[in-house]
Amino acid sequence: MGTPLPHSIRRGSLRGALALPLLLVAAIGCRPLHAADWHVVLAAQQGWTGGWVRVREFDVPTTRLRLNDDLGVNHMQSLRLLAWTPLGDASELHLGLFTHRLDGSTQVVAPVYFNGTKVASGRLDTVTHFQDFIELDASYWRRLMDIGRGGSLWGSLGARYVMLNFRMDGTIAPDSPGNELKEDFYVQELPVPMLGLHLRYPLGDALQLTADVSWGRLPWVNSLRTEGGQVRLAQTNSEEQLGLAYRLSPRWQLTAYAFHTEFAQDERSREDGNAVYLHDSGVGVAAEYGF
Repeated sequence: MGTPLPHSIRRGSLRGALALPLLLVAAIGCRPLHAADWHVVLAAQQGWTGGWVRVREFDVPTTRLRLNDDLGVNHMQSLRLLAWTPLGDASELHLGLFTHRLDGSTQVVAPVYFNGTKVASGRLDTVTHFQDFIELDASYWRRLMDIGRGGSLWGSLGARYVMLNFRMDGTIAPDSPGNELKEDFYVQELPVPMLGLHLRYPLGDALQLTADVSWGRLPWVNSLRTEGGQVRLAQTNSEEQLGLAYRLSPRWQLTAYAFHTEFAQDERSREDGNAVYLHDSGVGVAAEYGF
């Protein structure tokens, strides 16, 4: 853990989903369908993911585990619930709840180390389910300008809070100094400030192009936690989405979109040195209802 994650790096089972009802969702916030007080968006997305995780405990060696090559994690399923409301003719309040699932399996041919635990040769599963990986966000949107015939560009300012408990299941070696195959990254988490730009452009009476870019950075800061001394934290989040929204009725709208996200967190203390980098690209569908 000698070098912080580069600034260029911006930024789990069905049973788990049933344990969190209504976390079905994501979507790209859309212009009002009608003069509704609230809009609720539910969406699901499938992504092709990559990255790595590395967790150190005291002086026990650690292994940098690549999601694809070392853990067999190639996909991530995500669900989202978003609610937003107009605050006036040119501003909106957006609230979001996002949850992810990372599953994978591999055969370990040589011992690896994770969180001070020695994993023996054999099967190693990644079991980070929906309840283990949750994001909360809130943002204020403001219309910046009108574009063309009926289009608009919005800016947003908000914060995102990521709760990740990375879990694995494998055979612990008899001579292992530790016995935990999980790392609760959320213990050191802080809200990350986020900035965004959002384009809404009509392509006809019922069809609309949506484009969204958001990015946030938390430089090396004191996490306000202690673990054998001060814990310092750095984190980056980014998200890009491009979609087509189709208005079914004054209250209902469907959106199909493509996305790319990145998440990077690095935490350091005298006892620990933990880092995770995750990127995800894929497609999603969402339904929005105004009431």
